[in-house]
Amino acid sequence: MTTPATLDDLNAIQQLDSEGVLGAVERFADQCREGWEIGLAAEGLPDASGLESVVVLGMGGSGVSGDVLQAVVEPRLLVPLRTIKSYGPLPDWVGRNSLVFAVSYSGSTEETVAGLDEARARGCRIVAVSSGGPLAERAPLEGFAHVRIPPGHQPRASLGYLTMPLLAVLAQVGLVPDMQEDVEEAVAVLSDIASRCHRRHGTSDNPAKALAGKLKGRVPVVYGGYGLGAVAAYRFKCDLNEYAKTPAFAGALPELDHNEIVGWKGLSELTSENFINVLLIDPREHPRVALRFEITRKLISTALPSFCEVTAEGEGPLARLLSLILLTQLASIYLALSYGEDPGPVEVITALKNELASR
Repeated sequence: MTTPATLDDLNAIQQLDSEGVLGAVERFADQCREGWEIGLAAEGLPDASGLESVVVLGMGGSGVSGDVLQAVVEPRLLVPLRTIKSYGPLPDWVGRNSLVFAVSYSGSTEETVAGLDEARARGCRIVAVSSGGPLAERAPLEGFAHVRIPPGHQPRASLGYLTMPLLAVLAQVGLVPDMQEDVEEAVAVLSDIASRCHRRHGTSDNPAKALAGKLKGRVPVVYGGYGLGAVAAYRFKCDLNEYAKTPAFAGALPELDHNEIVGWKGLSELTSENFINVLLIDPREHPRVALRFEITRKLISTALPSFCEVTAEGEGPLARLLSLILLTQLASIYLALSYGEDPGPVEVITALKNELASR
């Protein structure tokens, strides 16, 4: 950790952010547009006739693409969708009538490669998404489709490149209706958020910097509603872990009302002083889930008196989900900078991968 950056000091921000992740996230709208266009231009896609399921293989930032896909398109997808974040084994129902997306920004994630090997052995119809690596090298040799995305970014700062091609491919093969209007709305909403939360705006006029200020010095407990909110909450938790190098926790309503809510009875003196509850609100939430947010907040207020809300923007599910992800991701980066942390490097993950590779 170095000297904390004053969030309104642009030079200090630039010096601390060695990998330029803030700039990459500020361009998220452009990334989503470009990712969509890359997916629409994909060639050699498998035949969709007789498909019975869709599977997304991915870990970390790449795996979130499957979560987004599930939250946004599953209600209108013609077949079931499952995201798998491990080596396997794949469920028994995955086979020749399954479309399998193998998503790895580097193209070398070992869990995803293992899942790909099993999917190939079962005769699945495969589309790989990566910036290069073994996935790109194997595709022409082994006869599966590959969508190449731009290199040079952190996976967690590449969600547009990792997610939008999948949406485009699903639309191309006819498994979901055309989503061009959804994408255009999302890009417009994201552009507006990026402008309002740009580093040039001071903390008093910047929603992401203001959120970071509320979180500083506390352990965030992020809650979202089933579907969009739950995906955004988990993504925010991961961004806080990786960018700000801080512990954080995520939960989803209504499920947490059947278990986690009880846990706040213990250690309330500790949590009341050191934790903060962040509620991610989707205006299109099921009415009963919206009511649960209100009641749950009241019931845990002694253990978690500090709280704040972030409300999704836009009309369509894609815009609403990505709006939550962008604002909270920017807040995570600003929080890192306020702690004097470089938001880019993740040394402990690198150390883990190196030790795994040596065994």
